[in-house]
Amino acid sequence: NSFVASNKALGLLLGLLLLSSTLSAVPAKAEDQAPAAEVELTPEEKEQEELNKKFNEQVEKDIKGGNIELYAYFPGNQDLKFAVGELHTVVAGARVQEALYGKFSCNGLRASINSPYDAGMVIQNFTYTEPFNTVMQGKDKSLHLKMSPDEQLQERKFQLIVYVLCRYLPEAPESPADFNQGLAYYNVAFNETVEFIDTSSAIDFSFFMLLAIFGSMTFALLYIFTDIFSGLGSSGSAAQKKGKKPKAVETGTVEANGDEWL
Repeated sequence: NSFVASNKALGLLLGLLLLSSTLSAVPAKAEDQAPAAEVELTPEEKEQEELNKKFNEQVEKDIKGGNIELYAYFPGNQDLKFAVGELHTVVAGARVQEALYGKFSCNGLRASINSPYDAGMVIQNFTYTEPFNTVMQGKDKSLHLKMSPDEQLQERKFQLIVYVLCRYLPEAPESPADFNQGLAYYNVAFNETVEFIDTSSAIDFSFFMLLAIFGSMTFALLYIFTDIFSGLGSSGSAAQKKGKKPKAVETGTVEANGDEWL
């Protein structure tokens, strides 16, 4: 009995030791830990942070203050119907207010044909970028982009999105080339559903109408000139006949009985 009791006491002691080691391994709570020392910024880092703050405030004031108006239209497709396999022109650009004069430059367009069910699914892309920047001062900047929907696209509706690509500087630059280092700005100028059509197998009624008109004019001209020519030919024959002298009839002597012989 004394042996059993000693074993129980030993087991209880080992259990207490294991429990104490487990509790010591658990990390202290965040509030029990000493607060970490704040990292002090260098003067250069503080200056850069202040500049970034001012820049963000300036961007917020200039760009997001309603000073930019984007537009896009299609001169040859005002009904928003585009024939597949053919070239179409997109005219898009920006109009800025006085607060952005000299600080804004637009030099590119991008158009994407997207799935009508998922706008994030891009089917075809078209991009145009000018090789140089121009400073916008009190006038619109329009750009032209040519796009040709693939012939494999079915005759149905798709989502067409047009972006205007620009650059922004917080201060007017000394040279337009400085816009290459400016803040990139692009936004949507057009985002609507358009219809693609296939005109390769359709009957062009206007073409056949022009062909019929041309054929009628050709026939009329030929008929008129043919009649004139025939009239000229007949009058010439009559003049020839009129100019000819009638053949003389040779008569002989008259016999006593009155008979005449040739």
